Amino acid sequence: MALLDDLNNKVQSYSVQPYEINKTNIVPDTDTAGLTFGNKGLTGSFAFLFVDIRNSSSLHEKYGFANAAKIYQSFHDINVRVIEENNGSVRAFYGDRVMGVFAGDAKNSNATKAAMQIQWAIRNILNPKLKTEISCGAGIDSGEILVAKIGKGRDKNNNDLVWIGKADNYASHLANEAKNSIIISTNAYNVLSKDRKTSSAGNAMWKSKIITLKNGKNVSCYESNWGWVIS
Repeated sequence: MALLDDLNNKVQSYSVQPYEINKTNIVPDTDTAGLTFGNKGLTGSFAFLFVDIRNSSSLHEKYGFANAAKIYQSFHDINVRVIEENNGSVRAFYGDRVMGVFAGDAKNSNATKAAMQIQWAIRNILNPKLKTEISCGAGIDSGEILVAKIGKGRDKNNNDLVWIGKADNYASHLANEAKNSIIISTNAYNVLSKDRKTSSAGNAMWKSKIITLKNGKNVSCYESNWGWVIS
């Protein structure tokens, strides 16, 4: 009976209490003071970078459990270090996928450089050292998002953040469509700094394309298979 009461009381409190929304210009985490398990959230403009391994479900069959674990650990280590180096924050791991979040005026350019450096690191560090051949797809989009805290209070293993809006959803879809490449939304591409669009030799690093999402919607975007050398 206690569980039933707890469930009824909690859902009732969510349903009847007004929702308080405040602005933020930083990437929140689960310890951010402005986020609680009540009806309270933060809104901000963020760029989202999703990166995942293509055909990851067969890694353990191809390389064995231990070697597959080495690939996953190396992959995520590269992602975390590169995203943080480009002023981003990792806010979710999904097995073979990572979500990086960027804030500030240069968020789209930072997310793009991070994606290019990750591609370079996978091709030039991970694959040669582990003697494997994995490829990754990356997707980037940006926009206004509501961030809320979910899970169970006072339980560090059962709480997280939920990101509510279009940008994170579209970035995830774009990553699904990328085959050893990076796909960026048109609105994010349009505000990139020049060095993220054109190489030092004057070559265009992106090609425009239209992709069809699983929901049947056609989306205009840009694709690149360029890497960014890490020195």
